[in-house]
Amino acid sequence: MVSIKQKLQHGFGLVELMISITLGLVLSAAVIQVFVASNTSSTLQQSLAQVQENARFGMRLLGEEIRMSGYMGCTSIGTVTVNNIATPAAAVDFGPATVFVGQNDLAEGNALGAIEGSDAVQIKRASTNFIRLDGSTTAGTGFLNINSNTLGFVQDDYVLVSDCLNADVFRITNTPAQSGVTTLNHENGAKNSASTLGKIYGLDAEVFGFETKNYFIRDTGRDTQAGNPIHALYVQQTVAGSGGVMSAATELVEGVEDMQISYGVDNSGDRSVDVYTTVVANWANVLSVKISLQMVGSEENVVGQTGSATAQSVTDVDGNVLVNNDGRLRQVFTNVFAIRNKVP
Repeated sequence: MVSIKQKLQHGFGLVELMISITLGLVLSAAVIQVFVASNTSSTLQQSLAQVQENARFGMRLLGEEIRMSGYMGCTSIGTVTVNNIATPAAAVDFGPATVFVGQNDLAEGNALGAIEGSDAVQIKRASTNFIRLDGSTTAGTGFLNINSNTLGFVQDDYVLVSDCLNADVFRITNTPAQSGVTTLNHENGAKNSASTLGKIYGLDAEVFGFETKNYFIRDTGRDTQAGNPIHALYVQQTVAGSGGVMSAATELVEGVEDMQISYGVDNSGDRSVDVYTTVVANWANVLSVKISLQMVGSEENVVGQTGSATAQSVTDVDGNVLVNNDGRLRQVFTNVFAIRNKVP
């Protein structure tokens, strides 16, 4: 009898191997595509969150300051004439026409070092906190006493004193004590045009630091990984403890690429806004402020660049489509804020 042995196949054939490799490549490509899409989506969401959070913080900060323009305690800037003996007087001119002033379309090389074409604002106000007098002022004397120097006043600081009916601004000419009952001299000379205040203030008077703040957009000097400049919202300020000297620019919010402002103007005298404009003839008539912040994320290639199929379409405050040459996410945020101390 002849024995027939069945030949058994061992391993895989060439065709099977090719099919397996092809399926593996397809599966790997699918996994990579899902990973890339997930990573791109995550980066986009992070950039969007960054832009929105920075915009919220910037708007909240600017809104609080704009609303408080002209703040002077328990009285309104429109109901009292401020007696200003401090010099230089222009630095602390405190009236309806000066508590809020804007600068539009700043030129290259401007004094603030702001981005060319951007806008800036200057706000004047009393400090949020105040100190009570330690005894009434005396006619004909060049000083007043406060019960404690909790604001940290130093020589040359600008000070505002108010009692809801009257207000004075002066400059400190002595070196005040930093604790206990403190004397603030305002003697006639290089720092004050007179030594006498506009009235005798009683114990109900409030003593504030006089604050001047400039807000603007500047290049931070830092770059993104691809070498694109990073802009931010900045402030310069004169406050209690600064000795009457404007501070160096301080960065507040990163990613603010531009700031554009229009002003709500009352042309009829009825204390309501008639028109929003970028050209103001009389700043005393400005009752509200419309601010637009152009925000940008820090990550490149998150969205398509201009001309690509995935280009992000964002318009500025003038309705122009923003050019995107770096793939960074951009959004424009707009808010309107009333100057509370100038409205009924």
